[in-house]
Amino acid sequence: RQGPAKPEVLSIQWPGKRSARRLQRNNSLSPNSPHFSTGWIEEDSQWMTQINRLQKLIDRLEKKDLKLEPFEEEVLEENARSHIMIVQRQMSVIEEEIKEFRLALKQYVESASTQGGCLHVSIQKLPTDSRFIVYEFWENSNAWNSHLQMNYSKTFQRSNVDFLETPELITTMLVPGKYQFFTIF
Repeated sequence: RQGPAKPEVLSIQWPGKRSARRLQRNNSLSPNSPHFSTGWIEEDSQWMTQINRLQKLIDRLEKKDLKLEPFEEEVLEENARSHIMIVQRQMSVIEEEIKEFRLALKQYVESASTQGGCLHVSIQKLPTDSRFIVYEFWENSNAWNSHLQMNYSKTFQRSNVDFLETPELITTMLVPGKYQFFTIF
């Protein structure tokens, strides 16, 4: 006569003997036991799902027919016409000056939006404080640079000296792409 099979002990290193005994006891419980916990099974199932996802990714990367293009260094033209300029402007406004700042910002956005080369202007006001973020999309860096020389842009910059708590933070980024004009007949 054969006795019940001895429970398998996992080879996980746990600190202390008590944890190893608890792990062995949990492994030896049957699903019908009142002490049976599905926590281990659910956790194992989650791990298996993650492992399966990773395995699928590895399989896709190991395919022989996958061909990655060699790295090519792109040289920007002097005028960078093949790149769109994205500008992010962060401004922390003095609480007492918000009303005047909003008027100046509205005039600036209206003028910039009609400027040749401006693709889009978007404004966000953060709800927790008096900070505004302006996103500007320009056809290229030349359009952005000529925009900076316009009177409306200079006026807005001068007014910001009085409205802002700290100097504005401007971040620019060139993104590969070309804006195409479409005409509708």
